[in-house]
Amino acid sequence: MQQGYINAEMSDFIIQHSTFINIQPNFDLEKLQFISGNFGPFKINQIVEVPLWVAIELKKKNKCRVIPPEWLNIERLQQKLDEETINELELAKMEQYYFEISQILFSYCRDDIKDDDKIKLLLEDIKTRRESKIQKKIKEFIERGSDALKINNLNQHERNKIYSQFYGDLKKLRQLKLLAES
Repeated sequence: MQQGYINAEMSDFIIQHSTFINIQPNFDLEKLQFISGNFGPFKINQIVEVPLWVAIELKKKNKCRVIPPEWLNIERLQQKLDEETINELELAKMEQYYFEISQILFSYCRDDIKDDDKIKLLLEDIKTRRESKIQKKIKEFIERGSDALKINNLNQHERNKIYSQFYGDLKKLRQLKLLAES
């Protein structure tokens, strides 16, 4: 496996097990016990923090309402979109797994996301602007024939996309450059 590359399945596993999210259960239970830890107590309508995978499983069973993370709201996302628009050269700092988490939440918990249509549009606009900046930096990198590509504030989804799309091509370009120099 290439250094820095995490395939989609591994990424999804890591995200769902390392990301904690608040839920509002509609049941009472002292705790849930798993290999990864104990979670709870669960009291009706009292907010509790659990790993994302636990929240999704409870949501699938209609046992809770998922409370979206603080960054998944119109104001915060509009601010990030503005940052992406104003700074044409650099990527704005985002949550490391914002893309994956938002995809998971939209897949399983859309009814728990206030203004979901507007938020989805903002996320798509942010993603489009970021992808445009990344493509521009990659194009400049190739045109310059540089040995290293540096893009600050990439998140895991963006890193994976670059590695999966360009790793082989970049490796070939480097080999050609080495051949030309010898």
